[in-house]
Amino acid sequence: MRHLKSKGCLGAALCLLMVHPAQADTMRCGNRLIEDGDSLVTVRALCGRPTLAQHSFLVRSTTVRVGSRGLSQSHTVGTEVPVETWTYDRGPNKLLMRIRFVDGRVTAIKTLSEWGH
Repeated sequence: MRHLKSKGCLGAALCLLMVHPAQADTMRCGNRLIEDGDSLVTVRALCGRPTLAQHSFLVRSTTVRVGSRGLSQSHTVGTEVPVETWTYDRGPNKLLMRIRFVDGRVTAIKTLSEWGH
C-alpha cells in the first residue's frame, strides 16, 4: 500500500511539472512580435495607426519626504500617467487585437472575440 501511495505522489508531481504558466498575448506585425514593455512609438512604427485609439489617465501615488532628518514629513503626491488603448482590425478572418499602454509602454495585449472587417 505504501508503495502505491509513493507512485501516486510521484505521478501528481510529474503532472504539476508539465503544466505551463499562462503567457500574455503577443501580436505579430510583419515579421516582428509586439509584447509587454515595447514602446508606443515602436508599435506605431511596426503596426501602423490603430483602428481605434482611446486616451485616459490614471493617478499613481508616490510618497515624498520633505524636510531635514529630525523635522521630515511624508506627503503623498499623485502623478497623472497617460493610458492609451489601441484596437487593431487586422482584416477579415482575423480577430481584433487590443493593446494597452501605460506611460508609453505596452502593459497588456489582448485578442478580442470579435472578427475584423
